[in-house]
Amino acid sequence: MPDATSRARRSQPHLVKAGSVDVKAFGLRDPSFILAYATVDFPLLKLLEGLRKDFPSAPIFGCTSYQGVFSREGFFRGAALLAGEPGDGLHVTAVARRANAGDARGKADAACREIVAALNGKPRVILMHATPGFEERIVEGIESAIGHEVAIFGGSAADDSIAGDWQVFGGTTLIDQGFVLAAFSSLEDIYGGFLGGFLPTSRAGRVTKSEGRKVLEIDGRPAALVYNEWTGGIIDVEVKEGGVVLLKTSLQPVGRVVDDTLGVTMRVLCHPHEVTGSALSFFTEIPTGENITLMLGSQTQLMSRMEKVIQRAAAGQKGLLSLKGGLFVYCGGSLGLILDEASEIARQFKKGAGDIPFVGVATFGEQGCFVGKRKANRHGNLMCSAVLFE
Repeated sequence: MPDATSRARRSQPHLVKAGSVDVKAFGLRDPSFILAYATVDFPLLKLLEGLRKDFPSAPIFGCTSYQGVFSREGFFRGAALLAGEPGDGLHVTAVARRANAGDARGKADAACREIVAALNGKPRVILMHATPGFEERIVEGIESAIGHEVAIFGGSAADDSIAGDWQVFGGTTLIDQGFVLAAFSSLEDIYGGFLGGFLPTSRAGRVTKSEGRKVLEIDGRPAALVYNEWTGGIIDVEVKEGGVVLLKTSLQPVGRVVDDTLGVTMRVLCHPHEVTGSALSFFTEIPTGENITLMLGSQTQLMSRMEKVIQRAAAGQKGLLSLKGGLFVYCGGSLGLILDEASEIARQFKKGAGDIPFVGVATFGEQGCFVGKRKANRHGNLMCSAVLFE
């Protein structure tokens, strides 16, 4: 399972830094699949067309990334590839669909039924990449087709400035609104972990009125006002005038409890996005009746959590000495706070998983599977995940 970046190197991981799109420079021979991540300024279609021409039968899939991509070489603008090899024992199929909030659930259900037919059974893991806005509907569609026991990991496509320039892709089809699902089946283990890593505070309440991703009331009071009180006034201006609060709230999201096992509470994070009137919008849905807690993060915590998510992925395993490769997803909102140190995240992955081929993507929304009393697939924000192939 080799990885690659856009800089041509012989007998080295394949990396593609912004510039050359010479497919031969990657050194790929007979890939069983190709996962690609790229920045929005990279000539992605030209790369995909070259890969499809040289490897007509290999599933090709991926998405665009915020500010850069990760590999063993660190973090850089350009493209990075992870390719399967016939001896890896992984069977992969990928389906991409154009979709919107109204039809995404049905199209994800149909895509998964197509995947099950192609694999002759359910996969071990689904890698999901979608465009931002309706990720919950896609998760619902996947689970309606294959149940709750198949783990979903992934992240929402990103660009450099939330301008809507993001794309997902399958084969040579670039999609600016929709999703791609890649299913992995194997006789060997595939490990996955999903982590926020933020700490809960004592400030908590119940959502008493919400509409999708807009929370109108917490404990019967205006949601924006309550959140502002919890955080000591960090959105004073927006409470009065309205506006986007993404940067101000990146280290103080709210958390929703997913599971509580043996005293360990697992929470999915929800990132406040915008104040409209007295309402507070998020990048995830928070249903009426949900209990939420103000969470607290730090730049130090953001730098250290990649090693922790690998530990979570490997929980209960005796060791990870036989890993063939991996991938990780890291929130772009979190990455923006530590962008100058982004290569340290790749170094931590390498430290935790070993010197294996891997790629990583920075996303505008994260999907992952919590394993507690039962498996629970969730869409969240400001999270990170890791998938490791044995």
